[in-house]
Amino acid sequence: MLKMFFYFVGLIILLAGGASIYHLYKVKAKNKAEMNNFSNDVALQANLGKVLVVYYSLSGHTKDIALQIAEKTNADLYEIETAETYSSPSVYMKSKQELTSQNYPELKNNVLPDASDYDVIFVGAPVWWYTMAPALYSFLNKFDFKNKNAVPFSTQGSNFGSFFKDFADKAQNAEILQSENFNNMEEKYKPQISNKINAWLNKIAK
Repeated sequence: MLKMFFYFVGLIILLAGGASIYHLYKVKAKNKAEMNNFSNDVALQANLGKVLVVYYSLSGHTKDIALQIAEKTNADLYEIETAETYSSPSVYMKSKQELTSQNYPELKNNVLPDASDYDVIFVGAPVWWYTMAPALYSFLNKFDFKNKNAVPFSTQGSNFGSFFKDFADKAQNAEILQSENFNNMEEKYKPQISNKINAWLNKIAK
């Protein structure tokens, strides 16, 4: 009986591992196909006026996209930081608890930018548990867009879930423009990511 139990557990582990490998294969193939669409240079032609880029980043993926947007639009930057820094691996369970209870983390800096100073405000964060990272909820609960243009963007492993719907529900007095999502890519795709951002910015400016 005990032997059969171990066989069963081993089979479950094997199936889970196989499913994980297959998922990673599909994500990699999807990323490659998307980046092929941006293999040719895309000239940046956008003029968005006075721009602010607001972002929350833990691992650095969102920060990288935010910095590229800021450089391309000559934008000001505002980093959302939590008063208490998440630690790994407890970040996964802690953030799940925050999202479930809607008891979002305190922010390190309670001095928020003034939306009235800007024409367009980009706001980005990673996708956690198929929605916005809790820190972005904290920010949106306190920030008033004052009827300015808001442009959300996400970074994720493969699926942005309800990120943009949740952003639209929480962004106070925001005129929301075309959003964009970015899978976490290998370094070799950096030129294609830059082209993707350029194409996105050009669409927003039209």
